[in-house]
Amino acid sequence: MSWTFLHPGAANPGIFGLAELYALKVIRHTGRGDVRSVCLRGWETVADLLDQDPATGRRLDTATWFIFAAKGRRCSHV
Repeated sequence: MSWTFLHPGAANPGIFGLAELYALKVIRHTGRGDVRSVCLRGWETVADLLDQDPATGRRLDTATWFIFAAKGRRCSHV
C-alpha cells in the first residue's frame, strides 16, 4: 500500500506541532512493528485509530490504525 495525499485542510496542524500545513498524507498501518515508531525524514508523523478511512471516507468494519505525515510551518514562540 502507498501513501495517499490529503488536502492539508483535512487536519489540525497543531497535532503535528505545526502552525500551518503545506502537505498531508496518510497510510494504513500494516500491523508490523509499533505504530508509534514510524518516522519519515522531513515529515512530522502521528498515528490515529479510526473507524473511518481518512482517504475515502468509508466506514470500516473494525477500527484501524492510520499514520498521518505532514509538512508545514513550525510554530514560532516569542
